[in-house]
Parts: sequence; structure tokens; C-alpha cells
Amino acid sequence: MLPIDISHIILREPKDKLENYQYIKQVLLQRFKLSAESFRMKFSTHQKQPETLWKDFAYELNNSLEGWLHSLEVKDFNSLKDLVLKKRVSEEVKEHFVEILKAPRSSYKN
Repeated sequence: MLPIDISHIILREPKDKLENYQYIKQVLLQRFKLSAESFRMKFSTHQKQPETLWKDFAYELNNSLEGWLHSLEVKDFNSLKDLVLKKRVSEEVKEHFVEILKAPRSSYKN
């Protein structure tokens, strides 16, 4: 009942592991795991289809974002800021903003 390409992946595994569900599950998840770049592209380009609900669209976006952040091991807000800065600006602009963020609030110019 499995698609032929999945059957081929499973059959390449050792015979003593073929009935171990957890092992086979891990093999298949690893094989079809999306990369950070795949999640980023899904998040960046995803558009709501006319027949889908907004709730479903938000769920799909959230899954793509969480997959992207998880695969890059973004665990806190500072890591998220670094990721956004790396993707959006040149190195010199990034350094400028990092310096501003490190400066005490009293030194900000109004």
C-alpha cells in the first residue's frame, strides 16, 4: 500500500530493523525532512488559496515559520534578530544596528 519510492527506502534497511516501527519512522522522517531553506521559502512565498480558511492559512504559515526557526536552532529573541538582520541587510548595516542595540538607552539620539 506504500508508494514505490518509500518501499525502496525501507527495503534498503537491515532485515532485523524492518519490523521496528520507530526505526523505520526515523529513517523516513530523515529522508523527507525539509531543510531550513525549504521552510524559509514556504514561509516567504506561501499565499492563501481562495478555498482555504484564514485559520488554516495562519496554521500553515506558523508551521513553516516554526520549522524554519527550529531547523536553524533559533531559541531566543536575539537569535531571531540576528537571523532577520543576516537575511535583510548588508554586513555594514548589520554592524551599525548591533552597535546601536548595544548602546545604553540614554545615548540614543532623538
